[in-house]
Amino acid sequence: MGDLMAGPCNTNATGACSTAEGQNTTASGTASHAEGLNTSASGPASHAEGYQSLASLDAAHAEGSTTLASGSASHAEGYLTVANTDTAHAEGTSTTASGVASHAEGYITTASNAAAHAEGVATTASGIASHAEGLLTTANGVASHAEGGSTQASGPASHAEGYKTVASLDTAHAEGISTTASGIASHAEGYFTTASGTTSHAEGGGTIASGLYSHAEGQDTLATGNASHAEGFGSKANGIGSHTEGFLTQANGDFSHAEGFGSLAGGLNSHVEGFGTVTAGANAHAEGNFTVANGINSHAEGFATQALGVNGHAEGNFCVASGNNSHAEGNMTSAFGANSHTEGSSATALGNNAHAEGSSTGAHGDNSHAEGASAIASGMNAHAEGFGSEANGVSSHAEGNITVANGDNSHTEGSNSVANGTSAHAEGQSTNATGTNSHAEGFGTQANGNNSHAEGSGTFANGDNSHAEGISSVASAANSHAEGNGCVASGENSHAQGQITRASGMNSFTTGNSTAADALNSFAGGLNTNTGGLTGAYIMGQNGTARFANSFHVANGMAVGPTLNSVILDGPGGNLFLDGTVMSPALADYAEMFETIDGQSIEPAYFVTLQGKKIRLANANDTYILGVTSAAPAIIADCSELRWHDLFVRDKLGRVLGDENGERILNPKYNPTLTYVPRRERPEWVAVGMLGKLVVYDDGTCAVDGYCKSNDQGIATSASDGYRVMERIDESTVRIFVK
Repeated sequence: MGDLMAGPCNTNATGACSTAEGQNTTASGTASHAEGLNTSASGPASHAEGYQSLASLDAAHAEGSTTLASGSASHAEGYLTVANTDTAHAEGTSTTASGVASHAEGYITTASNAAAHAEGVATTASGIASHAEGLLTTANGVASHAEGGSTQASGPASHAEGYKTVASLDTAHAEGISTTASGIASHAEGYFTTASGTTSHAEGGGTIASGLYSHAEGQDTLATGNASHAEGFGSKANGIGSHTEGFLTQANGDFSHAEGFGSLAGGLNSHVEGFGTVTAGANAHAEGNFTVANGINSHAEGFATQALGVNGHAEGNFCVASGNNSHAEGNMTSAFGANSHTEGSSATALGNNAHAEGSSTGAHGDNSHAEGASAIASGMNAHAEGFGSEANGVSSHAEGNITVANGDNSHTEGSNSVANGTSAHAEGQSTNATGTNSHAEGFGTQANGNNSHAEGSGTFANGDNSHAEGISSVASAANSHAEGNGCVASGENSHAQGQITRASGMNSFTTGNSTAADALNSFAGGLNTNTGGLTGAYIMGQNGTARFANSFHVANGMAVGPTLNSVILDGPGGNLFLDGTVMSPALADYAEMFETIDGQSIEPAYFVTLQGKKIRLANANDTYILGVTSAAPAIIADCSELRWHDLFVRDKLGRVLGDENGERILNPKYNPTLTYVPRRERPEWVAVGMLGKLVVYDDGTCAVDGYCKSNDQGIATSASDGYRVMERIDESTVRIFVK
């Protein structure tokens, strides 16, 4: 033991086996050692040296200037250092090692927890086994590590490095400048980045990774969704599992992907790319420039396109696919209907399942189709094609140039044609089919009546079931037919044909040039003939007007002067009027029909006489000879060829009587169940020639230029007078003249 007071140096070795040396030193601990100036070693085996150093606990060691080693086996060295817990080590200037086995070194550093290590300038290691180094760094978390300048590692096993970085949660890692890793196992690096989500990663400049397992990189990017990834500049990944990249992009939908410039992926699993693109629908995809895919599973591409419907697809320029399963492509096309398709330029498909293509076309009706330029299909199942065509009726079809199909099931084609009627058909140029089931074709034709048909040029079929054809013809009544040039059929069931003919009567018929059938059941043909308003009149020829109803006329008038008829067959009266000669080229005699007295037939070429109103063979004693039975007379009278002779009621003079309306009166005795046989076909009726050239059998005695009369068998025999013999035909036949 040294002296308690060692002269003027004032050394004090008061502890057993202690040593004090220098000036004003004290070694009060057992085996302690104090040396230098104003030092104190008060702990057993402690050691204080230097200036105003203090070693106060077992085996403590203080050295340097104003150091304090107050923990067992602690070590303080340098200037103003403190090692105040067991086995702590402080060195440098103004450092403090207050944690067990801690180590503080450098300038104003603090190691305040067990096994902590602070080094550098103004660093703090306050967490167990933490490590702070650099300038103004803090390691607060267990086993944390802060390094660089003004960094903070406050989470267990966290690591902060660089400048003003913060690692605040377990195993977080912050590096770079002003970065923050506040999520468990997060990693922030770069400049002003933040990784706040568990195991998130932020890197670059101003990036934030706040979602669980998220990753933000680049500049000012944000990854808020769990497992999201943001990269590029100003991009945001907000949805779970989302990915955004590029410039100012956003991936808001879960598992979405945004890339490019200013794009936004808002739908679940959606994908945007390009410039200013947006998706709002799940599984949607938008690409290109300012495209929008809002519908579920939709796809928009090109420029300013929109796919708004479920499964919609828009591509091209300013196209919109808003219907479910719709498709719009080209330039400014729109597909609004479900399952619709539009393509081309400014085409619109409004109807469900509609298809519009070409330029400025519109398919507005369900299942409609428009193609070409400015074509519109507005009816359900309609089809419009060509230029400016419109198919407005259900299941209608318009094609060609500015055609319109307004009627259901109608069809128009050509140029400026219109089909207004149901199931109507207009074709050609400037045609119009307005009637139901009507058909107009050619140029400027109109089929206005139901089931009507107009064809040619400038024709009109106005009546139901009418037909007009040719040029400027008109069929205006029901079931009428006009054909030719300028013909008009205005009567029901009438027919006008030729040139400038008129059939105005019901069931009338006109043909030829400038003819007119203006009465019921009338007929006019030829040139400039007219039925004169007479029912059933029939006229043909030229320049004539009918005189009798239900009669046949042959006109033969003058072009300038009176209208005349050369032949008239008076139907009701049975009369024949001729303005000329009746000629029979091969037949000669005039005959009338007579009934035989015995009901048996008499062969031709025999003389006969009357017995009452019936006939028999003549004999030599007959003073009156009626005539000769004729085989081929030129004219036969009283033959009742067409009907029973008593079919109508007559007066005693044989005139047919009429009722109050002038109609003939049917004989009450008439039996319609019986079949009428004309007299000419019955054996008991015989034609008797009474005037003209007749052939008669002779006995061989007749001579030409002589005369003959009947013998007892009704054949000719020579006589001094009687009938003139004209010629002998053969040995048994001569021709005579009867008058």
